[in-house]
Amino acid sequence: MNKKKLPLQGVALAALLAASSWALADSTQYITLVNTTGNVWSATIGDTPPAGMDFTDVYIFQPPAPWGSSAGTTQVSTNVKGATVTFSSGNLNGIPLTVGTVPFNYASLPTTSVSGPLTLTLHGHSTGGSYGGDFTVVRSVPEPETYGMLLSGLAVLGYMARRRKQG
Repeated sequence: MNKKKLPLQGVALAALLAASSWALADSTQYITLVNTTGNVWSATIGDTPPAGMDFTDVYIFQPPAPWGSSAGTTQVSTNVKGATVTFSSGNLNGIPLTVGTVPFNYASLPTTSVSGPLTLTLHGHSTGGSYGGDFTVVRSVPEPETYGMLLSGLAVLGYMARRRKQG
C-alpha cells in the first residue's frame, strides 16, 4: 500500500513545486503616480524576472486618469554579460505595445488617449537580465473656453437669483 501512495504523493509534490516556481515569474505591482510638474504624473518601473523563465508583470497605477488624458511608456532591457529580458508582448488597458529588439530589447507605447484605471501588462522571457523605464500620464486640463462657459453660467445664475430677490 505505501508503494502506491508514494508515487501519487511524489506527483502531487512535483506539480506543487512546478506551480509555485511558475508563479514566481508573474507579479502584480501597485504603483502610485507622482505629480512631477503641472498636469504630468509619472513613475519609474522595472523588474528582474527569474532567469530562464517566461514572465508576466502587471502594473496597476493610481490615481486613475481622468477623461481626455494621455499616457505613454518605454521599457528597455539591460544587457549585462548576455543576460537579457526579451519582451514578447504587452498592453496598456488592452492597447498593444510595440516590442522589438533593434538596437535593444524594448516595449513601448507612444502617447495615446486613456482614461480610468491604468493597467500595464508586460510578457517576456528572462535569461537573468532586468528591464526598466518610465510611465507617464498627462492628465487632461480644461480648455480656457471651459472656464469661460463656467463663469458665464455662474453669472447667469447670479443674475437670476438677483431678479428673484427684487421681484
